[in-house]
Amino acid sequence: MNIDYIIDGIKRDLNNKEESFYSHWSAPSNIALVKYWGKKEGIQIPANPSLSVTLDQARTEVELKAVASSKDTGSDWIQLIFEGQEMPSFLPKIEKFFNYVKAYNPYLKDFSFQLNTSNSFPHSAGIASSASSMAAIACCLVEFEQWLLDTEYDPDFFLYRSSFYARLGSGSACRSLFPKAASWGSVDSSMGEEENRDLTPHDLFASPVEVHPDLENLYDTIVIVDSGEKKVSSRAGHGLMKDHPYAHSRFIQANQNWNYVYQWLKEGQWDYLGAVIEEEALALHAMMMTSRPGYLLMAPQTIKAIELLRQYRHETGVPLYFTLDAGPNLHILYPKSARDKAFNFIQNTLLSQLEGASLLDDQMGSGALNLAKGKIPHE
Repeated sequence: MNIDYIIDGIKRDLNNKEESFYSHWSAPSNIALVKYWGKKEGIQIPANPSLSVTLDQARTEVELKAVASSKDTGSDWIQLIFEGQEMPSFLPKIEKFFNYVKAYNPYLKDFSFQLNTSNSFPHSAGIASSASSMAAIACCLVEFEQWLLDTEYDPDFFLYRSSFYARLGSGSACRSLFPKAASWGSVDSSMGEEENRDLTPHDLFASPVEVHPDLENLYDTIVIVDSGEKKVSSRAGHGLMKDHPYAHSRFIQANQNWNYVYQWLKEGQWDYLGAVIEEEALALHAMMMTSRPGYLLMAPQTIKAIELLRQYRHETGVPLYFTLDAGPNLHILYPKSARDKAFNFIQNTLLSQLEGASLLDDQMGSGALNLAKGKIPHE
């Protein structure tokens, strides 16, 4: 596939287009096994490679309606409706995303847009809603682009182009398009020693990762111990990595762990994987706690849940492992072979000892879905 075609802007004239367009996509969130934390110069360029599992049930649906218009600024260029209500507070981020995309598709300025969005999960559930929402919007925009150009549908190109656009809205969103698992960011052969390396296509969009059949139905049961808003945004956290005293060591660690996770996911080495997944989760939060200023996003119940999980795993041998996003809620990962024992422990033992906690049950999924046509783009 021609890489330049994925990242190029539209350069040819359009003729005789209809005046309206409709698209309806769903995209899932994802949970990173190797964490992306820290950015390079540019629009969402990662300082280290990351690798994630694509979720299934935790999704955002987006309906996009485009109508020919001469307005590309002001309050009526983009209308955003979230779960039936207009959300002007979300608009600045969406407009910024559209303006980034406009650099590659200048014909956005000739249309006004209405976005109707909804999540299958609570907005404050500790799931990356920006990843699922930006991924779904990116799919709508690439379909809009292909409608403008009247181009033949190519499922591989569609995914990579959507991933390229999704990254402009939210870095981790670029990994949400692909089935099962995805990687984003260049893997540094020097293991992080070359801090000023050149960009590669892997920094600009994600790509799918092979998963062993034993792990294709990996479960992610999310224990919500705190549904409040985060005290420090991920954007601010990324910024604090710029002068972090341990940033260099972290980037070396992330490159090493990416190689481990990539290989063991392909080979089905779950217990090896699990140990590194937990290391990555704790390393992420260690970077937060040791930044300047430092901050803590784990809650007391997070620590309690980790201790209970590790005790249960030690006593029973059931292979369940945890990871954390940039927040306090625990993602408990385990293969289908451990489903009955793991879920029974989570639901009947762990949850009973965590006051006010709740569960969201999910598993490895198939990526973005065209709801208007019932298509998975990679099929």
